[in-house]
Amino acid sequence: MSADKHSDTVTKEAGPRRERLKLDSTGLPLLPQPTTSPFDPLNYPNWLRYTILGEICMLAFLATLNVAIINPAVVPLSAEFGIAHVTGTYQTTVAIGMSALGPLVFTPFANVYGRRPAYLLSILVGFASALGSAKARTYGTLILARAMNGFGPSAALGLGAGTVVDVFFVHERGKAMGLFTLMLTNGAHLAPIVGGYVARSLGWRWCFFVGAILNGAMFVFCFFFMPETLFDRDPDVETHITSPSELDDGEGSTSQDGSPFAGGEPFISPPMTMKTYLNRLWIVDLERPPTRKLKPSDFVIKPFSMLKYPSVAFPALYYAVTYGFASIEPALTLATLFTEIYHFDTVRNGLANGVSLLVGASLGELCSSPVTDAMMQRARRRALKHGVPAPAEIRLQGIWTGAIAVPVGLLICMYNGLTIHFATTFVAPCIGMAVACFGVQIVSSVCYTYSCSDCYRSRSNDVSQCFNFFRQIFGLTLGFYSIPFGERVGFQWSFTVFTAICIATFLPIVALMLKGEQWRRRIGDPKE
Repeated sequence: MSADKHSDTVTKEAGPRRERLKLDSTGLPLLPQPTTSPFDPLNYPNWLRYTILGEICMLAFLATLNVAIINPAVVPLSAEFGIAHVTGTYQTTVAIGMSALGPLVFTPFANVYGRRPAYLLSILVGFASALGSAKARTYGTLILARAMNGFGPSAALGLGAGTVVDVFFVHERGKAMGLFTLMLTNGAHLAPIVGGYVARSLGWRWCFFVGAILNGAMFVFCFFFMPETLFDRDPDVETHITSPSELDDGEGSTSQDGSPFAGGEPFISPPMTMKTYLNRLWIVDLERPPTRKLKPSDFVIKPFSMLKYPSVAFPALYYAVTYGFASIEPALTLATLFTEIYHFDTVRNGLANGVSLLVGASLGELCSSPVTDAMMQRARRRALKHGVPAPAEIRLQGIWTGAIAVPVGLLICMYNGLTIHFATTFVAPCIGMAVACFGVQIVSSVCYTYSCSDCYRSRSNDVSQCFNFFRQIFGLTLGFYSIPFGERVGFQWSFTVFTAICIATFLPIVALMLKGEQWRRRIGDPKE
């Protein structure tokens, strides 16, 4: 469902009675309008909605932490198996690649049988594969276990954005999506800090034992506190307006203070009963209609069909490139470089990598979601006064700070390349990584929210799969060429090339700002 056609839902028909419009705290119509069903996740109390958000954030965090926690201990791991350090990183790149494939399997099942069983199964696979990685006695066995360790926990990477759309209204999704992408990003950033201390104190195998313990704890918590969020909305129930005057329900369409939506009422979520809660805690979705069926085309064809839409393909490509160069590439290469050049141990490697990226991403989130949510609310209010919907591309204006920060950070890394080459100081590389990751968090939050929520919210899970696949496949390739390329041409020139690629892939985003709304109207809505 594209944003330009269905950006403002204002009334609902319930038999012969016309229900009053539900408004948000600022007096604008809620998007989408909640139904009267107690199983509608938009009717869940706020404490439960934010508990669900916290859970999917933690699951995304664990998915990337499972992959990256071993990175500071690549050197001792390689020594135990008698392999080169670069070869030792391949177990991480295999996990990254498999995490691109996991959502292609989990998401179609989740779209039919429910989000809850997909999440629970994913956590169990993460628990078992982390134990298998910890107990591997050959490098081949470790590769196999790490492949499953990337595949299993990855369900949240594809389902998380869709779950945000399930439980939050449009005006809340920027902040919620930002928190989700922040935790998704920072799992890989905090992982080397944890992994560094664990590897030094207990050995590299305990990095995987820690992952198993965290997955086990999350399974128990989600089993009791993650209700089903999949809900089928009847598109024929809702009608749409382009002018506030159409809200007149016999009580007048304007209030004394001039608000154009006086015909509506503030939304208050109904109380949740224990019966409803237990119904939504069942292993499969008890409310699944017979029309919701699994088809073979759901696994690959349906999600990748979204790539024909520029509002999905361009942001997915730009996000993958910036995330790869500003987040994944340092995680894969820093431990090897800093060990060889600065003689860092596992703890110092973890701190140098994790702290710089963690700080950069956290500051980036403060400058993205709250800002773009406010921009969209202001644009909606102005547009409705003129009887037109607010275009989704307004949110893209918030990406400029990130688009500038990423190449600036990588340009600092060009100087970092000189410092790495001459082994002068490790401070400059850390500053460059922090600046680049500040930018990539803004890019992540804006791109995810724009494509998944503002443009195609009815296909948010499919859009999220495209984002995840592009990001993980691009990240997988980095492990094979990043260090050899830098050693061959010089790290200062390799980072210059990375900067140029980021700038080139931003140009289609600029085109979306100018022509995105026109393109979406011309192509039309995707089929359900």
